[in-house]
Amino acid sequence: MAEDAIYSRLAKAIERRERTRLWVSDPWFTFVPRVLPKKQGDGRRLFAITTINQRPRYWVVRVDSSCDSENFCELIDEILTDLEDAFGKGRCGYSGNNLFQSKRERRMCCDCEDCQELPVAKWPMVDADGGCSWGRMQWPAGFGTEDDGYLLSAQQGAADGR
Repeated sequence: MAEDAIYSRLAKAIERRERTRLWVSDPWFTFVPRVLPKKQGDGRRLFAITTINQRPRYWVVRVDSSCDSENFCELIDEILTDLEDAFGKGRCGYSGNNLFQSKRERRMCCDCEDCQELPVAKWPMVDADGGCSWGRMQWPAGFGTEDDGYLLSAQQGAADGR
């Protein structure tokens, strides 16, 4: 899939190390949020999406300007599939076993080739077992926007060339 100009700029702005933790008492860790290369519709609105098993790590997805927090849920299955296609699936296709576990732990529950042979999964591979959550996010500085920064301007979107 050919990358568009907006994706390249967005990835450069978003994909930077973040220091975070899930709960106040949890230890701090670092990760790099990732931008899904594929967009839905005109790609002028941004959402952050996190799976319950991988929070607070998140991916950024571009969706149609008509999408809002209420109708984003209609896209979840397709977006999770796109994330798995782009970054890899963190669950065994046969048993649903968690590929983020060690090979030893995985083999206790499943004896398929994936659980025996694949290396331990790492972020940004997707473990969507257990669901996900999402929220609108503002475009980073440097992008022409509307709607208080939540919508890429039509002129900027047209520069995408699609």
